[in-house]
Amino acid sequence: MIHPALRAYQTVTETSLTGREAEAVCFRMLIDELEAANQSADSQVRSRALDRHQRLWSMIMKANILDNGLTTEEDRRLFVRLADQAQKYGVQAILDPEMSLVPLIEIAENVLAGLEMAPGGSEQGSSALA
Repeated sequence: MIHPALRAYQTVTETSLTGREAEAVCFRMLIDELEAANQSADSQVRSRALDRHQRLWSMIMKANILDNGLTTEEDRRLFVRLADQAQKYGVQAILDPEMSLVPLIEIAENVLAGLEMAPGGSEQGSSALA
C-alpha cells in the first residue's frame, strides 16, 4: 500500500512541467502580454507588460552571471548579452511610449523557439533560468 502523501507527490510530479517547459510558458505569457500592450492605447497595460519584461530578463541575467556548472560559459555570455540588449530597449520603450514593442516580442519569440527546439525532458531547464 502506498502512503497517501507519496501518492500525492507522484501525481504532482507526473503532471509537473520540466524546467524548460516552465521557461517556455513564461516566454509565451510574455509574448502575449507584449503583443496586447503593443496593440493597446492604455498606458497601464504597456507599463505592466514592460515591467514584467524587465523583471524576467533581470532574473535571466542574474541566473547566468554566476556559473552553476550546468551551462557553458559561451551560453551564459549569450544570455547575459541578450538580456542586456532586451533590457536596454525595454528602458527606452518605458521612456518613449511611442516606441514599438515588436523588437521585444521578436526577441522573446526567438528564445521561445530555441526552448521548443531543444531536446525535451530536461529537469534542470535551460541556462535561461537555471
